Amino acid sequence: MHLYRHARVPCACLPSAVAAAPTDPRAIEPWTECDILIDGPLIVGVRSATGSVGLAAPPDTAQTDLGGRIVWPGLIDAHTHLDKTHTWDRAPNPRGEFWDAIEILRHDATARWTTADVYRRAEFGLRSAWAHGTNAVRTHLDSGGELGAESHEVMAQLRTEWQGRIALQTVSLCNVAAFSAGEADRVMKLTRDGGASAIGGFPQPNPDLPAQLDYLLAAARELELGVDLHIDESGLAQAECLRATAEAVLRNEFPYPVTCGHNCSLSLHEDARAASTIDLIKQAGIQLIVLPLCNLYLQGRQWDEQGHPRTPQWRGLTRIHELMQVGLTVACASDNVRDAFFAWGDYDLFEVWQAGVRVGHLDTRMHAAAATVTTAPATIMGLPQYGRVTPGSPADLVVSPAATFNEFLARPAAPRRLIHGESFRESEPPDYRELAAH
Repeated sequence: MHLYRHARVPCACLPSAVAAAPTDPRAIEPWTECDILIDGPLIVGVRSATGSVGLAAPPDTAQTDLGGRIVWPGLIDAHTHLDKTHTWDRAPNPRGEFWDAIEILRHDATARWTTADVYRRAEFGLRSAWAHGTNAVRTHLDSGGELGAESHEVMAQLRTEWQGRIALQTVSLCNVAAFSAGEADRVMKLTRDGGASAIGGFPQPNPDLPAQLDYLLAAARELELGVDLHIDESGLAQAECLRATAEAVLRNEFPYPVTCGHNCSLSLHEDARAASTIDLIKQAGIQLIVLPLCNLYLQGRQWDEQGHPRTPQWRGLTRIHELMQVGLTVACASDNVRDAFFAWGDYDLFEVWQAGVRVGHLDTRMHAAAATVTTAPATIMGLPQYGRVTPGSPADLVVSPAATFNEFLARPAAPRRLIHGESFRESEPPDYRELAAH
């Protein structure tokens, strides 16, 4: 056993019997100082000044004083693209445009995606995530046309190899229109054989969208899986695939989890229409994922008549406060990393979180903000013990050098220490030269 003392843990990640201010949305420093008892791979007890849960340490238990630093549970990245990752050097997107990215990566996939290539890049991505403190990842895998077989095979292998460190889930990503027009059998087979956690897709506005969504939900029901969709990732004010998805879930009485990522266009709708859509989302029980880095990068790009770039006026962030206000589950995630959809990134969820807090003004909802990379994505991934500091949770902790959230946000590049089980572990990310060697 090992007792880690004086850890300031976000209240959102603690049992209610321990958290000092579990529900106050106005608290600018919603943390509780705790002692955390770990036995092998699990947290077995938590104690604070206001209460304790399951804490009974033998007198000779090893102890480490964490000095009143902000300490997070292992982070949860619920929306990534490990099949596309780290392709920027060979397939860049100079204009940073969404539809350019699709074509660029389609060509790269056709020419270069082998099992060895996908494994090398994805494994590098997982090592990066692990080095930054993440212990659960969900990745979407392109599964339409001729793509997907290699990626699903690789992820099944990595899921086994990373067991006990990173819980790895997959989602079969396809064009929803193509799925209902003949690709369903192949995508469903990849989903089933690859042990995927959900069927994904990127529905586009069109007259047949309700029928296409009904078809997708019927397939997911047959597989007894939820769906995890890319929704309204554009600056089109008329795009309402999010609303159509909520209506389809209600119409079909779909019993499995539904997650919608991006949801950019919701911010461009009239307030009354957006509120009506959010009400439908709540009725349907849909969970939401915000992708701040990728949406800031792709959305709102403009060019003048001579082809010179113009300053963006809209950056693609969805109505995150309005979604949180009605009690919906809202997470933040990495999305693409070093590919044509996002040139940078490192699977560092603190970078993602800090961007979301600053750009989305989540400093006014710090309790809910802390949940966006911990308990909320754990709920979306169906991992109830993850993203929490509570008995039965994985013994993965991220120890920052900051004593407050304000310090944490003010110095984002500060080094962190990582706990895995009863001891500290290495936190050095892999060297990019590994990728350059291929």
